[in-house]
Amino acid sequence: MAERKRRRAVQTPAQRIAFWLVWWAVSFGLWVLLVFKTQPAEFVAGAVAAAFAATGAELVRSRGYAPFAPRLIWSRELLRIPREVVTDCARMAMLLVRHFVRREPIKGCLRIVHFPTGSRDDPHAQARRAVAEWLGCVSPNTYVIGIDERHRVAVVHQLIRDKLPPELDPSS
Repeated sequence: MAERKRRRAVQTPAQRIAFWLVWWAVSFGLWVLLVFKTQPAEFVAGAVAAAFAATGAELVRSRGYAPFAPRLIWSRELLRIPREVVTDCARMAMLLVRHFVRREPIKGCLRIVHFPTGSRDDPHAQARRAVAEWLGCVSPNTYVIGIDERHRVAVVHQLIRDKLPPELDPSS
């Protein structure tokens, strides 16, 4: 059986180095946030762990096992996350108060959200699906169960049904 060649978003040596450096910076930042210590030994351990993480990510990416090519403009979606998390936490607190004090049942709901999936061979489409699933799961009210590529929809669970369906697509 012939192996199908996937399109790759990162191909030149300069792009590969930039990819590795971005993965290293993100991994190191996560290490520092996780450890939350400023001793030099922690920074060295974090730098080494980040180098392993970046190297592993580059090996997986270079072999084409997990094509992932997010667009920088999608990062603007990060701006809405703090507001959504704070408002949803307040809504969840009120829901729990109503449940435990008034004995009101919690009724979640499933929603179907239109989500054009794109090609499976396109690294940007793969990244868009992954980012959409992540964006849909950050706030406590909404959870993306999955994306049905054939029907071009996302299945979402919400504890408190919003008037509008959640916005999952980072490119919209």
